[in-house]
Amino acid sequence: MARKVKVALAGLGSVSQRGILPHLSQDDARQKMDLVACCDVVAERAKETAAVFGWQQWYADYDEMLAKADVEAVLIATPIPFHYEQAVKALNAGKHVYVQKTMTTTLAEANEVVDLARRKGLKLVASPGQMLRPINQQIRRLIREGVIGKVYWAFSTNAGGGHEHEPLRAGEGIREAIDPTWYYKKGGGPVYDMTVYSLHTLTGIFGPVRKVSAMSGIGLPRRTWRDKVIDVEMDDNTLLLLDFGDSTFAVASGQNAVTSPSLGWGRLVIFGTEGSLDLIPNRGLEITSRSALAGTLGFSNALLTVPGAGAEGLPGVVGAHRMIQEPHVYADILHLIDCLLEDREPVVTGEHARHVVEVIEKGYRAAATGQAQAIESVF
Repeated sequence: MARKVKVALAGLGSVSQRGILPHLSQDDARQKMDLVACCDVVAERAKETAAVFGWQQWYADYDEMLAKADVEAVLIATPIPFHYEQAVKALNAGKHVYVQKTMTTTLAEANEVVDLARRKGLKLVASPGQMLRPINQQIRRLIREGVIGKVYWAFSTNAGGGHEHEPLRAGEGIREAIDPTWYYKKGGGPVYDMTVYSLHTLTGIFGPVRKVSAMSGIGLPRRTWRDKVIDVEMDDNTLLLLDFGDSTFAVASGQNAVTSPSLGWGRLVIFGTEGSLDLIPNRGLEITSRSALAGTLGFSNALLTVPGAGAEGLPGVVGAHRMIQEPHVYADILHLIDCLLEDREPVVTGEHARHVVEVIEKGYRAAATGQAQAIESVF
């Protein structure tokens, strides 16, 4: 019988209920993973989740799970402010770690997580693995081959109307009362939760950021979920200006505002001297070039649309997985599992996540001080 990786899942809220749990319950996932233990601070949710999705054990206390559950890897899908402490505890317990975005909220925390994993000889995969996407790999290749000439600037956005509007949060049973309050407090907000995708994509394509400037603030000071009024303490309206060096710039945004259908969620546009690359959600990559190399694309002075703006080509996202939400999260988790089974190093690294954490942290500092901030980390 092929070896399986014994896993524990911490955090059974929105992302787990919508995506992680349904993905891990599929037969092909169970051929690689042994679903040993799940954990949530809401005990009834943990108990019912274990029964519904076939986990052997359930816990309401993370420390107890680490101490008692016989697992090799811990999958962390709790609210962002808990990621750092829980990743450190899992690594100190000798467990390999997958951590949902954003890995931590400060560079100091990220340094500790990355250094601890290295010292312990443990594998660390930190979402989002944007460069697992074949379409992003293709964009990076096209830019390096000069299809759009010298890149001047890029634009990327990930915005949403607010977590309190998620239909799942009005559910019943194991989905009942998944309170979004944490999202509007310190460590939450759309940059850590959504702009992080843009930042991983942009840095995956262009390399490390050299300097960041920003404008940021709270657009709506109070929000309501069910009958609960939530005081917003974390910025919910942010624009980041990224300097990649060589006069190459990018804008990344994160807002709790409704995005127009024409813009979509996750739009990426890159502008160069000889053309542009426009990754359009639910459509594909539009390539405009007046000097494309025949050996690269076989056209010039033309526009070409290449499918692949969604989850197409993500490793392991086949069959039923294509119909389940959060396929990219499953691809990242599966990446850790495959790295363990095949004894290879992850390409979705803690070092990359650390760099993005620093960009976010210093972006907020730049907005508060009105001064651009130099970025120290690379990956």
